[in-house]
Amino acid sequence: MVQDHSDIAQIATDVAEKATGGLPQINVLYDGSFTNQIAWIVVTFFVLFIVVWRIALPKVADVLAEREERIANDLDTASRLKTEAEEVRASYEAAVADARAKAQAVLLGTKETIKADIAGAQATLDAGLGKKAAAAEDAILKARDEALSSIKDVATEVATAMISRLGGIEADSKAVTGAVSAAFDSAKGA
Repeated sequence: MVQDHSDIAQIATDVAEKATGGLPQINVLYDGSFTNQIAWIVVTFFVLFIVVWRIALPKVADVLAEREERIANDLDTASRLKTEAEEVRASYEAAVADARAKAQAVLLGTKETIKADIAGAQATLDAGLGKKAAAAEDAILKARDEALSSIKDVATEVATAMISRLGGIEADSKAVTGAVSAAFDSAKGA
């Protein structure tokens, strides 16, 4: 068994000698300390820190600043466009209200013109109808007078004929005419 222990010790020394010739980071397995790995971690950390601090962070900060500026510009543009749109809308509503007012004025003017035209036509029609009514009334009075005078003549003729036939005598035309006229005058008064 002793021989076995010496063989193990020999193998360990052989491995230790081979390990010293390789990478120093791996020697931690053989010497039991992590000092080499800690040193390399610290060096790597500082190199990465400086790279990030000097190169990456300024670029990220520039991108963020540019983005903020673009957002601010977009908000300003949107605000300006909103104000312009509100102004356009207000002018549109004013134009529509003005157009409506003008249309109402034209409508009222047209309505008054039509009323005046109708009143003028009505007055002309009334005057024409008045003239026609007066002419018709005159014609009726003339026809009545002619009819009355014809009736007097007819009544006188009928009375004369009746006296001649019934009485067998010749009637005096002046007396018959006077009697017929007196009968008509009394009929007019009644």
